Amino acid sequence: MKREHRKASFDASLIPLAEEVQRYDPRRDGHCCTAERFRPDLTSPPATAWNKSAIAVFARSFIDSDEYECDDISAIKKVFATHLRHLSRKYKTSISGEADKKKAKKKANREERKRGLFNRRLTAALSYDALKPHVTMIRQLGVDGMSSDESSVENDITHYEILQKRWRHPDLTAWLRAFDAIYRKMRVSETNRNSRGAAVHWRQVTTRFDNSRAAVPCLPKNAYSQEWLDALQEMDREDLAVHEQCYDFTHTAQVMQ
Repeated sequence: MKREHRKASFDASLIPLAEEVQRYDPRRDGHCCTAERFRPDLTSPPATAWNKSAIAVFARSFIDSDEYECDDISAIKKVFATHLRHLSRKYKTSISGEADKKKAKKKANREERKRGLFNRRLTAALSYDALKPHVTMIRQLGVDGMSSDESSVENDITHYEILQKRWRHPDLTAWLRAFDAIYRKMRVSETNRNSRGAAVHWRQVTTRFDNSRAAVPCLPKNAYSQEWLDALQEMDREDLAVHEQCYDFTHTAQVMQ
């Protein structure tokens, strides 16, 4: 597999695609690979048609090299089939580790976007006179009060889908989005050019929920979904420490223009 040492990573270009393996017909296609470009299928057992062909290629190359005394092709195939199982286990472990790394990176990126969303909303509140009365509430909501999203790539364009917070009241959600609109207005200059700073990505609203974080505690009662509150057990509601006094989650006409 052209690895420099046994702990080196596998060359992904030498791993056949599932479609290739599925379409492979030894009677029609001949051997699945060559000794120079050796491509066993490390996601499948040695007994598949593809791997039987790869084992035969290896055994013939082993004998033709004249570097070893053994010329029993059946014995060579048997030994290499055992080694192939070992390679398969190592490969599956390696891609599992890579998948975990990608998952952790994706989670970290999602949390960073939440922090960015909080900072943008706080900036809008601090910078726009009509929003300044809400600075304390934005800070009280904090990063965990912001909605999360999931990214996907389609036609080389990254799309972000908003995941709703089950605990958050729809009025609070609508109230927060006004800060986004004001921030976007702040970013556009009189000449219709974006002002300095990182571009704001566009997020699409979905009906999916994000249950990865607990609700932000100690908020006014009307910040929470009543349906969600009613479903809480008494102990959970005590931990939430809801403030009975409601907050005015509305904006002035100046903000809503």
